Parts: sequence; C-alpha cells; structure tokens
Amino acid sequence: MKKAVLVIAALVVFTGFTFAQASVGAWGRGLFVAVAGGDDMVTADTASWGDAPRVGMTVSGTSDNVGFQIDINADNGAIAAGDQQKIWVKLFDMLTIQIGRVFEDSLRGSAGFGAWNWQRYDVIEGDSAIFMRVSRLNRDWDPTNVVISLAPVEGAFIFLSMSGLIAATPMLEDALPLGQYGAGYTIEGIGQIRAQYIGQETVIDEDWGIINAAFKLTMIEGLIVDLGADIPSDSDQNGLKLMRIKLYGSYAMDALTIHVYGDVDLYDEAHVGDDLGFLARLGVDYNMEGGIGINADVSYANDVRANNDDGSISGMVGVTMGFSNGLVGIALEITTTNFAGLGLVKANPDDIAFCLPIRLEYWF
Repeated sequence: MKKAVLVIAALVVFTGFTFAQASVGAWGRGLFVAVAGGDDMVTADTASWGDAPRVGMTVSGTSDNVGFQIDINADNGAIAAGDQQKIWVKLFDMLTIQIGRVFEDSLRGSAGFGAWNWQRYDVIEGDSAIFMRVSRLNRDWDPTNVVISLAPVEGAFIFLSMSGLIAATPMLEDALPLGQYGAGYTIEGIGQIRAQYIGQETVIDEDWGIINAAFKLTMIEGLIVDLGADIPSDSDQNGLKLMRIKLYGSYAMDALTIHVYGDVDLYDEAHVGDDLGFLARLGVDYNMEGGIGINADVSYANDVRANNDDGSISGMVGVTMGFSNGLVGIALEITTTNFAGLGLVKANPDDIAFCLPIRLEYWF
C-alpha cells in the first residue's frame, strides 16, 4: 500500500511538472583565494562579491498565465532564500503582476567583465551599471515588493514597483515616493531607449529620487554601446553629486571580445575636494580551442572616484577551462585599493595588494 501511494504521488508530481512546466535550475560560483597579500598573507574561500561561495538553485513553475520562482542558496553550510521568491500572474498578454521578493531585469543594463567575474576590486562596476534593475536602489537589498508591468505594443515595456512593503508597512503616501517607475522601447534594428525614476530614502526633509536614463545601440553586428546617466532630483541629499554619466561598450569578432567601461561623476562646487571623479576600464576575452578562455582587464580611478589621494590602478589576467555545465580557472589580480571581502591590511593605502583566486563555477 505504501509503495502504491508513493507511485501515485510520483505520478501526480510528474504530471504536474509536465503540464505546468515546473523546472529546477542552478548557478553557483566559488573562489578559493590560494594566497592574497597586503602587509600579511591570507587565504580564503569566497565569492566574487566577498561573501561565502555561492551554491544556488532555482525552483520555478510556469503556465500560460501563472507562475512562481524560488531561489535557494546553500552558502557556508546554511540554507537561505536567494534573490527571488515570487508569484506572477499574467492577466492577459499585456499585463503582468509579480509579488513577493521580486527583481525585474527586462531593461537592466550591465557591464560585467574581467575582475567582476573573479575577485572584485573595491572600485569596480558591473551588474546594473548602466540601467538599474527594478527594485534595487530604492530600498537597497529589501525588495519585498510588487511589480506591475505593461507591454502595450511590440517593443514597449512599462513598469511600476513599490518595495519594502512588508518590513515597513508604510502609508500609501509614504510608499509612493519610494517607488520605482519607468519604461523602455526597443527600436527594431537600432537599439533600446529606457528611463526610470528611482525613489530614495529621505536624508533631509524632502522626497527625492534619481532619474536613470539610457540608450543601447545594437544596430551594428557584434557591437554593443550602452550610454546612461543618473541625475538626482536633489543633489544635497545625493552627497552633492550632480550627475553620473556612464558608458559600456563591447565588440565581439570571432574568438575575441573587447570591453570598455567609463563613468564620470560631477559634483557641486561645495563638494570637499575635486568636483569630478571618474573610472575607466578596458577588458579582453579570448576563447581558444578546447574550451580554454583568457580574461584580462585594467582599470584606473582618480582620487575622487577611488576615495584615495593617489587614485587607484587595478588589473588582472585569468585562464579558464570550460565544460558543458561549468568551468574552473585561475587568475592573478593586483590593485592599489583592496579586494571585496578580503580586507587586506596595508600600512600605506596606496601599496599594491594582490590575490591568486582559483574559480569554480556551475550552471544547470
């Protein structure tokens, strides 16, 4: 009898998986920093962003009108919720509602290359660098929220998001200024234009936010150019920063891909120190036969951007061996700042720090 019950349960689950298109996926990355040095030598298990190695998986279910997603992490010997745990319903082709812990990446503009995928430098940009993902800046890492999106015509995407709803239980008049509202439109054969308003926590006494606008050029085969800007409605509450202009470009030709990234921060004259900060990065990926890949980058940030009197210089070169569902690799990285999460001690902040990370990564 017990076996029969188990068989029936398995058939029910299998049938549900078949018709509801439930699935399990996974992604994870870990770095064994064999040695890292400042004044002292250290070793560590970590992830690119400085926490414990990421061991993650996703369980999801999809039908024509209803679905769910649960991201699960098993980092550092503990089971915890990952980025998203959400329910979504598509009322009709144009309108979708997502609720729970939601990130919406339909318009996101990123610039991840080089050390972003290894041990990150303290001064670096990558995911969401050009156009911020929905439910990120307005409540930092508290995206318990609702996202309502509308696709009225081919190529158009309009969204509204309010976050922090469970933790804060705000009055409606308090929640609306902290929302995230925007739209994008893909021009066939040319590129994509998008803009959004990201409400910010009040620092002084007035509601304020950041206007984030971007245009991605895709009309030339192999070339991507994504230009964006962040403009605060109140620079006093934004650390006297008047604007950040950002550019990411990549060009792929056969086995070689070249990446460039740059941003410029413009400050009010009342800002302590210079009124201009900037970061510039150049990276190269080269894929060889047999699954071998080479990554390299070099970057420079001036004193304002690096918060360091002499600015910062960073660079890396790495080699990976790819497999069908993952890779292994090793890299050498140096920086005159520091590395995410390692906290290397340096008697002189301008001294060179280095690390030798061994990278393991999987995807299913």
